[in-house]
Formats: sequence, structure tokens, C-alpha cells
Amino acid sequence: MPHLFRFSTDDLFVNRLTTNPRYEVTFYSGSAYINDSRYAGANGTSGSLNLYEMNVGREITSSIVVAGENKYNLIHPFVVKDGTMSSFNSISTTAYNEAEYGTVLTSSYPLTSSIQRELIAAASLPTTTRDSTDDFFNARKKMIALGNTINSYKVLSPFFEYSSSNPWVDKPLLTGSVNMISIPSIFFDGGIRPGTVDLKFYYTGTLMAQAIDEQRNGEIISTMGSTSGSVIGLALYDQGFLLLTSSQALASDYAFDDYTNDGDQEASSWLYFGAYSGSNSQHYATSSVFSVAFRGTNNVPTMTMFAHARPGKLNNSQNPTWISASEMGWREGITSTSGTYIEPHDLSIKNTVQSQYCRYQGDFQKQVFVSKIGIFDDDQNLIGIAKLANPVLKREEDSLTFKLKIDF
Repeated sequence: MPHLFRFSTDDLFVNRLTTNPRYEVTFYSGSAYINDSRYAGANGTSGSLNLYEMNVGREITSSIVVAGENKYNLIHPFVVKDGTMSSFNSISTTAYNEAEYGTVLTSSYPLTSSIQRELIAAASLPTTTRDSTDDFFNARKKMIALGNTINSYKVLSPFFEYSSSNPWVDKPLLTGSVNMISIPSIFFDGGIRPGTVDLKFYYTGTLMAQAIDEQRNGEIISTMGSTSGSVIGLALYDQGFLLLTSSQALASDYAFDDYTNDGDQEASSWLYFGAYSGSNSQHYATSSVFSVAFRGTNNVPTMTMFAHARPGKLNNSQNPTWISASEMGWREGITSTSGTYIEPHDLSIKNTVQSQYCRYQGDFQKQVFVSKIGIFDDDQNLIGIAKLANPVLKREEDSLTFKLKIDF
């Protein structure tokens, strides 16, 4: 087709755009707020991100029946059981095998994720008995799973010591209490940016303690409070874990709160950072507020394309108003057979040239207004349309270049 032009090698540029979005998550009395936002959507939960941004504000107003199940007017994914064996993780193997071929299998949106906090209690190294070994592994299985990962960070800091053969070396990551802050990858994508971790511990509205990774080597160093200057934890940038190990009280007057959600009062420390709720909803740390701030690393592949409108090209319009009003019946002159399609060639074109003088029409010139640019694949299938904010005038002598950009 004459209106299709192939991009040359100089017209296509593929690169990667790196962004560092900042997140600050605040925890208080059973609730979490991302970037100070209290609204989580009609179907969202406090302090969570929506994976596909679906059903965020969609109100449930009606229901339909899909494959024998009630589905409300919410967007939901579905697959049809066939030979590809495609299914969802929420559907068990037994239920999938019992379903007939052709059955519509559904799941649900939204898919959300939020920052989690878990206090891993201290445990003694196992003895030779099997029971003590099983108890140790059950209590420390998450830290054991991170053992090799922690050791791989030794190139950044000697504090990344999971275990040591020296009996005089402290082993908090192996046997001591660890306050694990788990940040889902939806927050940071390619990793947490070093030097951006900022932890703040408020008590009764006053900033009591703060810790940052100022050395950019994974060491989370306290900058104020009773632990100022000491390493209170470690950051696993690529995996999204913050491991806090300091049990020292943060205030000389021993600020107390219900950090274990059992109704008792405990002295504040970094081990209790993020203890804003628990399984028992009747008890909360009501005097403490916690804040976790960091920057993620998002790598966005982009393609930049330059579409050229050369002089003498693209000067015919597909708009029906291109033809003069005096030729309104021109379609009746079209000849169409099984092997031909011929349109009239002597049609008058409407003169769209505007004059600066009143009641005077300028000399006729062929000109068009470019409003859309189509992007086609090698098989001439339309795969994208770029729409201009305002139509751009192109005359026969004009040479225009349009810059198009797509984020993958």
C-alpha cells in the first residue's frame, strides 16, 4: 500500500528506562498506609498494592453465574480446560482432574501484596537428638533458607555473617532473635536502591529512633536514639528483606507498648519495629508508629520510533469531506466486479486553504491534517495507533517527523 512506510534502522531505538519510585509505608494500630494514602479502593486492603490495578474502585452491584459459581460484576481471569492443562494455583490438582474438558475455570482479582513483618524468636543450636534438630529447623526455617543469600553479601560488609566456626563470634542471624521485614517485589522490581532505606520509630508522636543504610553496603545504622552509631540490622537489596537484630532498648526511660499483641507492655527496641497488629485484633501497639521508606528500581524497556512524512507524500485524505460537496454522489460511479474496483478519477477536491482576507478564498493547494499514525507489523497487521493531541497540517512541500514512544 502506498501509505505504508518501513522504519529504517535509524528510525528505531530500543533502550531501557530506569526509574526509582519512592515508597513510604506507615504502620499504626492495625493499619498500613502507602505514601500517606488512606484509600485502598472498594476491593483493596490497607497498605497493599494491586498487581494489575483491576477492581480497585469497582463497586459490587450484581452477580452472574460462571461455571456454576456466583461471580459478582468484577473483572476475573478464566481459562477453559483443554489439552494444554492450563489452570490457576488456587485450583487443586484433584479439582482440575475432576472437571470436564470445556469447563470454564475461574480465579479472582484483585491480586494484592503488602509488606509483612515477622519476629523470629531466638533458638539454641540443635543437639544430637532428632527432636531438638526438628524444633530448631521449624523455628528457623526462613533464616536457614536465607543463609546462602546472606553469605553472598559478605563482599559488601563483614556484618553479613550467617554463621561462624569461632565460638566467640555472635551469631544473631543463625540463632538470635530477628525482626524480618519482607517487602514484596511489586514494590521494588529490580531491587531496593542502596542508600534509600529509612526506618523511623515514633513513640507518642515523637521520633524516638531512626536508622538508614548510609554506607550503601546493606548495613542499617542507627542515627539517633540509644543505639545511635551501631548497626541494628541488614538489608538484602535484591531479595527485599530487612533483618533487624538489635534488642537494646531505644529510650532511657524505657518506652513501653503492647508490641507482642498479648495485652502486656514491652520495652521498645528494633526487634519490635513494625509490630502494629497481630492475630489477636483486640490488642495493638497504640502508642507507637513505624515508617519504612525506600526506593525501588524499575527497568522499563522502551522503543522510540520516528515516523517521517516526506515532501510530496501523504497528501491524500481518507476523510469523506476530502471530496467537494458538489460530488456528493461520487460513490454511485464506483465500478465493482469480482476482479476490479474502480473509483472515479475526475472528482473535485474541497479547497481547505484559508485566507486572511474576508470573503476571499486562497488558491487551491493539496493539504491534509494528520491526526493518527498507525503502526503495522511485517504482515501489515495493525498493532498500534498513535493519536495526536491536535491534528497537524501537512502541505505538499512540508517534511514532518513524528516521534513515537512505547513502553513495553
